Amino acid sequence: MKRRDLFSILLLPLLSGVLPAAMANTSSGGKRTPLLISEREWQDLAQRRASDAELDLLVQSLLERAKKDLSLPLPERKLIGKRLLSVSRELIRRCLGWAFAWRLTGEQTYADRAFAELQAVAAFSDWNPAHYLDVAEMTTGVAITYDWLYEFLTPEQRDLICQAIFDKGIAQAKNGHATYKRDNNWNQVCITGMVLGALAVANNNPALLRDLLPPAIAAIPTGLKAYQPDGIYPEGPSYWSYGTTYSVLLLAALRQHRLGDWGIASTAGFMRSALFYAHSVGPSGKHFNFADGGEGQELAAALVWMAREMQQPVLLDAKRDLIRQKNGSADRFAPLSALWWPTQSKQRTAMETHFSGQGAQPLAFWRSSWTDSNALWFAIKAGGAAHSHAHMDAGSFCLDWAGLRWAKDLGMQDYQSLESKGIDLWNGKQQSPRWKVFRLSTEAHNTLMLNAQPHSVNAMASLRSDVDGRVQIDLSSVLGIPRATRTVYFSDTCIRLEDQLSGGQPGTQVRWAMCTSAAVSIKGNTATLTQQGKQMTLRFEGAPVTLQMQDISTPRADFDAPNPGTRQLLVFGQITDRGDWAVQTVFEPVISS
Repeated sequence: MKRRDLFSILLLPLLSGVLPAAMANTSSGGKRTPLLISEREWQDLAQRRASDAELDLLVQSLLERAKKDLSLPLPERKLIGKRLLSVSRELIRRCLGWAFAWRLTGEQTYADRAFAELQAVAAFSDWNPAHYLDVAEMTTGVAITYDWLYEFLTPEQRDLICQAIFDKGIAQAKNGHATYKRDNNWNQVCITGMVLGALAVANNNPALLRDLLPPAIAAIPTGLKAYQPDGIYPEGPSYWSYGTTYSVLLLAALRQHRLGDWGIASTAGFMRSALFYAHSVGPSGKHFNFADGGEGQELAAALVWMAREMQQPVLLDAKRDLIRQKNGSADRFAPLSALWWPTQSKQRTAMETHFSGQGAQPLAFWRSSWTDSNALWFAIKAGGAAHSHAHMDAGSFCLDWAGLRWAKDLGMQDYQSLESKGIDLWNGKQQSPRWKVFRLSTEAHNTLMLNAQPHSVNAMASLRSDVDGRVQIDLSSVLGIPRATRTVYFSDTCIRLEDQLSGGQPGTQVRWAMCTSAAVSIKGNTATLTQQGKQMTLRFEGAPVTLQMQDISTPRADFDAPNPGTRQLLVFGQITDRGDWAVQTVFEPVISS
């Protein structure tokens, strides 16, 4: 029996239950089911604010932002390169903020402004189906806002919005869409956008669900493979927030409509991925931003929902700091974070200080403490370039101490800045222009190179962790050498990074690199890093090496972005006549007496 036929047999019983339930919940003759948030959740918000200072501050920040946004001009259909995505995302941010403010304050000004925004995008010629993420995000924003404003809108206004959702959104995907076949965030975002749109307008067109739900259900597992087996999202923390938030939106909508969860929550690694994301934020407040991501934090709605679902509000500790700094309201789904915010527990579950796992991009985290602002934190990854949004960063690491980042990842470069220069950014072959971009290349990452050659694009480094928390990464295939390992020994006071090569060509140059914003001084085999009055030493033991400091703040090519205030500590050595090379790096904070 063909695999597709077997899947259809397994899917039919699920659909037989889902579709009748969906029809009953969205029948034009019955009571309207809220799309994501129940009336009880809206009603409970005031009481929960009274007992949680951070939640109250978040709500206040959202209301202040909504008021400030009233002066913004109406959106226009202006593409940046091939994307309308910035317009779609800004609509979500503005409209959810205004609809949230209207629900809390009852002030009609907010509802009027939100409807004006919806009316403006409804008049667009289209929502840019050539780049379907734009359609999915626009549909999501319009559908949620429509749901939250439903009692305010006139029948004519409702019809206008529903028609726009259908014509410019879900009509192109009612029998499925090509984006559903992707195994990355596109699958999650596009499926969710279409399902939310269909559920929002189901009172007007309930039969639509018969066409739209089956291909969506069938395609969901493709995008969820990314979480298996241990919850490490291979596109990095930034894209975890993006893709996972959309999967959580879908889960919330399915549960509101009593449609089950389509196996999303029970997928191996999905819920555990909240731990991956929480661990990825160092004591500096910055992410281990491997792949196409940024180091800055955001208030990830997916993490808030998971913390409530798992009854682990401790997962949100870093986000509470973000809110106290009044930076929590910037995320476009921040109103949902407020509504999903978990109740504080008097008995807090302690978080493990070490996390590691397998997947397309295996990695490991350590920290000396979750509560000490001077905690030592180290993150390192295996994997490699053969994945969506990946960089040539196998073996790369980040390091925090005393609330500062000492070893950093430069992160992504804006796509349009590269595409506008003719860079074939999505070509992943070994000689692709993608790997000429400095931030994406091996040279820019905190890892090893041999004879200045980039890593093998199709090779993937493996990771092994023992019971004592020691982690060893095998870089052999990535570097093209019989044996190359990078082993991490972590303690609360220092980190030892041991690099060992064997079977190599004698005389081969070995390059060890680390990016940092700290000032660097070199004396023999020791580098001293200094920033904000703090110091850390890096001592290199073993094979003979030469240390250099290189300023990388200025772009090396016209398409490269600058890296202000950033430099690289470079360490050079040679493979011996025996074909081996071994160096141990000791990272040690300088503790003032």
